[in-house]
Formats: sequence, structure tokens, C-alpha cells
Amino acid sequence: MVWLIAFLCGAIVMVLEIAGGARILTPHFGSGAITWASVISVFLAGLSIGYFLGGTIADKFPTPNGLGILLILAALSIGIISPMEQWLFPEETVIGVGGVPMPVENPFERIAGRYGVLIAATILFAIPSILLGTVSPYLIRLSSKSVETAGRTAGSIYAISTIGSIVGTLGCAFLLLPNWGVKTVLMQTTVATLFASILCFAMKPISRLKRSGKVNPILLLMVASLLLSLALAQVVYRRDSLYHRIIVEEFRGVRYLKFDNSYQSAMDLRDPDRAVFVYTDYLHLCMLFKPDAKKVLFIGLGGATAQKKFHKDYHQMLIHTAEIDPAVKEVAEKFFDFREDERMKVFIEDGRVYLRKTKERYDIIILDAYFGSRYEVTLPFHLVTREFWWLAQSRLTDDGVVVFNLVGRLEGYGSQVTRSILRTMLTVFHELYIFPVEYRQMPWLYDRRNLIVIAPRKTMKLSRQELVKRAEQMLKEGKIKIAKLPEYAADLYLRQIPMQDVPILTDDYAPVEFLNP
Repeated sequence: MVWLIAFLCGAIVMVLEIAGGARILTPHFGSGAITWASVISVFLAGLSIGYFLGGTIADKFPTPNGLGILLILAALSIGIISPMEQWLFPEETVIGVGGVPMPVENPFERIAGRYGVLIAATILFAIPSILLGTVSPYLIRLSSKSVETAGRTAGSIYAISTIGSIVGTLGCAFLLLPNWGVKTVLMQTTVATLFASILCFAMKPISRLKRSGKVNPILLLMVASLLLSLALAQVVYRRDSLYHRIIVEEFRGVRYLKFDNSYQSAMDLRDPDRAVFVYTDYLHLCMLFKPDAKKVLFIGLGGATAQKKFHKDYHQMLIHTAEIDPAVKEVAEKFFDFREDERMKVFIEDGRVYLRKTKERYDIIILDAYFGSRYEVTLPFHLVTREFWWLAQSRLTDDGVVVFNLVGRLEGYGSQVTRSILRTMLTVFHELYIFPVEYRQMPWLYDRRNLIVIAPRKTMKLSRQELVKRAEQMLKEGKIKIAKLPEYAADLYLRQIPMQDVPILTDDYAPVEFLNP
């Protein structure tokens, strides 16, 4: 009985830690090093306090019932994590430009700033980790029969607890999160903790029941409850994968794909060819630089809006996509009418890993891969370093181009990350063409917006007038289908961008979480 309680509690701790870092806080603060450092630190601090308190309480109340009460409190503290998350981060939206729903900023994040993730992790996980930390020293006190065997008893309990932690870590990553939502996982964890508390209360009765051959009905009830919670767990239009909290929702006839709380793709159900998010039409500017493109690689699938349009408009084009998350492909097929065929293939692979492994050479490489967070999309750092850009350039044809959907600011407060990425790209490419989406309609760059960055492998030195003329000519000849592409070409950004105050990003040093205030 003692070993089972130690195993369960060790597993529960790690399920909470993995779920907390990978799914509960990531939508609100991103998946960077700060998030994981905060979660791990809170759990380590909580366990340390719990070890001390558990030993102290066990010396004063050395009965299984005392531990059972602590575990009931732990179960209650786990059970309120979801309501607390909703209280800290209410899911509110308003209608933005173009009828797109936009999240309302939470005052908590504005006040807390960079340390908000640490504060949030403390609020959500400190008490559960402290209470679960009391288990091991309490079990050692209950199991120790003499001073001579205390060391072996302590070692055995910690070993079993650690094995449970390993099972909990792997089980959460490979079984629970891929198959159930976070709220369901928390419910299951709460039930498992209550089950451990019942084991504590039943320790003495079980020793007597072994002789009588009877079964404890309370234990059967708890096991049945746990199995029932697993059986009833379902997700509709919502899925937690290894990489994202994927949400598909419909609003005023438009179907949206969200990663966590960030909008990634959209499809007008009445007019599927219409670009709900205008930036996807701006991606066609790459054809002005490589009109005879035959082979294109997208890094990032999303709802496949851009891929489907390229497939329809350019019949000569072979379209490959590297997408790290197989669940994203399934959602694109089920909800966004995406289909693979001879000209359109998806490879389930991290974009950088795919580029490293492939022997293909592409005329165009389009980078549009983001993780979601509550208010901003987050770039995977390994897709913006100098080493990545060297790799991408090496996979281009001699006159190929890289196209980058960069969400950021070019000017003013909070533009450091964007300018650092551009500076890094210029260490590999000789020139960059930057097209802020709808720049002439809204000629201010102090707020985040889509910036379409085009980096040719060979220097081209094209002017704004030349690009507009090319767009008009290709539109007239029917080589492109985007009627407003000449207008988009006229959005070319011509101002000098200061870069001396921002670092070049490398695999060794890429502090993307720290560059912006």
C-alpha cells in the first residue's frame, strides 16, 4: 500500500508539471525558456517546502489518516486549477478589423510584465506541489520500524516515487495530452489524488481484510470513478496535441483555426477562396521575384489557406509542406478542405530538420510557422537563427527566394525582436524586401502586424516601381490571380531600419524572449 501511494503521488507531481508548462501556461505566455524555468522552479520550491512540512507533521501525527487529509487537500487544490486559470485569464473577445475576433488584453499580464508567468505558476501550482511534497517523508515515518532500517526504507520510497515520476512524465506527454484536453487531465489527476487519499484511510482496514478475503468497497468505488472519468473524456472541435492546443471555431460564417488563443488560419465557408487574413495574398509577391517557380516549400501548414491557393493558381507548381504536428494536418483535412495529391504533399517533420535531411532544391521557401500564446504568436527560435538562414539558402535554387511571414513591429517600442531577426537574415542574404501588410492604408508600424519579408538568393535591386510594373504585367498575362497584387507590391517599405542596437541571433545565443521589454 505504501509503495502504491508513493508511486501515484510521484506520477501526479510530474503530470501537473508537464501539463502546467506545456499546456496551461503556454497559451498565455508562450513556450519559451522563461515559462519552463518558472514552472520547474515553483515545483522545486513547493516540493522542498513540502518535504520539510511532511516530516514535521508526520512526527506529530504519525497516522495514515493524517496523510489522507493532506492528500484530500492536495486533490482540492488540483481541482481548482482550471477555475483559477479562467479567473486569471478570462477568454474574452471583441470584434476587430474585418470582422476578425480579437482577444481582450488581461490587466494581470500588463501589471505583472515579464514576471507574470512566475506569478501565475506560483498561484496555480505552489499549493498542490507543497501538499504532494509532504507524501514521501510522511510515508517514510509511517513505514520506519527501527533506526537500523530507516535508510533502506527512505531509499525505497524515494525510488518508487521517482519511478512514478518517470511514468507520469512519459504518460502525460505520450498518452494523456495527445488524447484528452487539459481540463480532463486535471480531473483525472484530481481523482487519482483522491484515490491515493482513500488508500491512506484504508491502510489499516486492508491489513485486516486480507485475512477475511473481503474487498474494500470504497477502493472499488474510487477505481470505478477513475475509469469512468477516462471513458467519458471527449474533445469536440478542440484537441491538445504535443505542440498546440488546437481549436476550430466558427464566427459569422468564417471558420477559424487557433493554436492556443492565437488565430492561425481562416476559411470563409461561403467563399472558400477569399483570403480572410490578407497576408496570405501578400505571399504571392514571391512570384514577382521568381515567375517561373516550379517547386515551393512551406514550413508550417496551419489551415493550409496559402497552400490551397498556390495549388489552384499555379498548375505547374509542386507544393511541399513541412509540418511538425500531425494533428494539424488532420484538422486541416477535416475542417479546412485540405487534400494531398501528386502536386501537394505534407511531410510530418520539424521545418529545420526537414531542410537538413532533404536533398530537394526549391525555387521558393515560405516560412510561416508559429506557436500560439494568448496575445501574441511566438516564433520557434531555431527557425530564425543565422544557422537556419544558411540552411534555408542552401536549399534554394540559384535564383530562388525565401519568403517569411514575420509578425512584429519595425518601429518604436517592442521592435527589437523583429529588427534582430532582420539583421540576422542580412548576414546571409544580400538584400531584403519588406512588405508591411496594408501599409499604405495604415502607415504606422508601432503595432504588431504581418510583415512579408522576401530574401532573394541573388541580388536583384528591384525598385518599388519595377515591382508594381511586374505585378501589373503578370496580372494582365494571367500568370497571377491576385487582383490587388500591384497594390500590395506598392507597400514596399523603403525607410532605413536601425539595427546596430540589436544582436545577431545564433543557435548559441538567441534571446528572443528577452529582447522586447
